[in-house]
Amino acid sequence: MSRKSQSLQILTWNIQAAIGTTKYSQYLTRAHHQVFNTSAKRSTLEKIAEIVRTYDVVCLQEVDLGGRRSGFTSQAEQIATLSGHSHVAVQQNRAIPGISLHGNAILSRYALSDIHDFKLPGRVKGRGCLIANVQVGQGISVANLHLSLGRDDQSQQLQAIGQHLPRKNPFLVVGDFNCTNSSTHLEAFAEANSAQIANHPQIPTFPSWRPQRDLDHIVYSDSVTLDHRRSLALQLSDHLPVSAEIRF
Repeated sequence: MSRKSQSLQILTWNIQAAIGTTKYSQYLTRAHHQVFNTSAKRSTLEKIAEIVRTYDVVCLQEVDLGGRRSGFTSQAEQIATLSGHSHVAVQQNRAIPGISLHGNAILSRYALSDIHDFKLPGRVKGRGCLIANVQVGQGISVANLHLSLGRDDQSQQLQAIGQHLPRKNPFLVVGDFNCTNSSTHLEAFAEANSAQIANHPQIPTFPSWRPQRDLDHIVYSDSVTLDHRRSLALQLSDHLPVSAEIRF
């Protein structure tokens, strides 16, 4: 008897800690949002939650997990409460004392197991990958990452992530890769792990107000089918979210 395939709606999004930059000048004019909480952030989080509520699995990067700039509350938990995702896994990667707790998060409508929080190598510390098994159907491992800016660091980090991926079960690797989908080290990562890079068509995601570079990706194992990949034209962060339907 053949096993019935399972489908999931997924989304990945660098939410920029709800700062909501919509043009280059705001990196300066909204610099205080990197330090203090504001009412605008609450409004942005509510809008983000409204968008993600229709997805089964949501991978977020640049989430503040309880620093002063988020009002000492976890933005991941705030979004999950508003969006109705009952299962949350978080990863703290960098702390700036008294200001911010930088991290990644996975929100899911299905139970999460085998949660693995590991820090990525690199010249500058503070990057990480969060892996969890989504317990639906036969289960699928989802790795949510935020890579460094430098090519050499990215290559080293992708190699480290490859060592933590399952060899027999389906998996996804999603997040802010900080490199284009044609980067040779990303292509090498996919080939080494019997995976595909969702790259047709190319989807620029940064900056959100005039997308020019495709930095946010979905990589999926050969046992996964991916359809309906698209970006959402939203200016709630300096990155656009990317969504897709996957079957496994």
